[in-house]
Amino acid sequence: MIIFLFLLTVVSECFNICLFLYLINKRVSIGHFLIILFCRIAYTKICNSLSWKFLFYFNEEIFYLLLSFFISRKPYLQSKLKIFNALLPTTLNNISFRVIIFFIFPLFGISVETIKVNYLIAVSSSFLTILLSFLLIKLFKESFGVIQKGRLAPLISKSIIIADIIMIAYTFTQQYLVYLENTTHTSTLIIRKLIVVIYLVLFFIMLIFLDRNIRATIQSQLDFQKDIQLSHLTNYNKQIENLYQSVRSFRHDYANILTTLKLGIDQNDMAIVKEVYDSVLKDSDKHLKSKTFDLTRLINIEDNTIKSLLAAKFLEAEENNIDISLDIPETIKLEGMEMVDFITVISIFLDNAMEASIQSDIPKMHIGYFNHGNKQIFIVQNSTQEEFIPISSLFERGVSSKGDHRGIGLANVRNILDNYQNISLKTESMTFAFTQELNISKKA
Repeated sequence: MIIFLFLLTVVSECFNICLFLYLINKRVSIGHFLIILFCRIAYTKICNSLSWKFLFYFNEEIFYLLLSFFISRKPYLQSKLKIFNALLPTTLNNISFRVIIFFIFPLFGISVETIKVNYLIAVSSSFLTILLSFLLIKLFKESFGVIQKGRLAPLISKSIIIADIIMIAYTFTQQYLVYLENTTHTSTLIIRKLIVVIYLVLFFIMLIFLDRNIRATIQSQLDFQKDIQLSHLTNYNKQIENLYQSVRSFRHDYANILTTLKLGIDQNDMAIVKEVYDSVLKDSDKHLKSKTFDLTRLINIEDNTIKSLLAAKFLEAEENNIDISLDIPETIKLEGMEMVDFITVISIFLDNAMEASIQSDIPKMHIGYFNHGNKQIFIVQNSTQEEFIPISSLFERGVSSKGDHRGIGLANVRNILDNYQNISLKTESMTFAFTQELNISKKA
């Protein structure tokens, strides 16, 4: 019986750990999972053997708090979010378990006292608890996935703090009442039932409020991105119209030129031919080689959002007298990275490149976007005023090559890229040139 109960405990803890990892979108190897499981069981045994029994009633919450801070070591992940990740599964389990044993089982004639002595019912309630908690987390999984990225809007950040306070208050109150009942032998069942009802309502209000705030923030970000895309597309379309008018005018002028040349050739009048060449044809290649015609290479980009952004930045660079070139040799469509994140990253790269090149003696920029084997590579290169820029600390918040307290952009880049295991960034500075090379491995 002891071995059987131990195995049930191990299986139950396995499900609890899986629930926690599912919430934080974390995949671990079997070896690491077994280490976590061993630590969980060992920690429970240690707490149970301590003379201060009060600690045992909070051993699950304390363990997952420690695990959350250890396993989520990304620098941008705030403490309030780590607390949220630790307490949400344990609080869900706690509330779900008490709803089952206080309100559902009694409907079938199963009392709390029966559960304490009937191992089969106790085990059933434990697994029902985990299943119910999993379904609730799955219901709000999209919203939870957003906050795991760590880029929290002010309203969401406040909502998480409120959620943390509610969960801490519930856990402490409920477990303290259990501790009192076991040490003083005074029944606190009615109070605990009342607390479960109150906090069940508060908990669902909290989850719905948090979910709505996250969805509203996402929608706001999407609307903002759409506005930017529309603005860029408008500029891009205007430029295409200008190119069309330019080509049309160029063709019309050349028709007149050819007519004049034909007249000179028919009359065998080389003076006319020479005059046409010297006045028009001699410099016509400059028109065809205009950087504006590089925009036609954007046709190889299938994503309109990226196409419009690059067109807008290209035109902005030209307005600032930057010698800019584009290299998009073949048809390409973004893979392996979310569009919003990709646009944010390359916008920061392009803005920084433009600002740095303007300050250089000979402003130059080069943009490349192409496939290379199983990777997509996006390159931004710009001229710099300095021969060499130290890059070791450029991605720290507040550190920038452009001056003090102006490095938030690149810090955000690092925060975004930390969410992608399939993306690497190569940064180089040499001989008055600064290069950012983003390598995106295509997901299978």
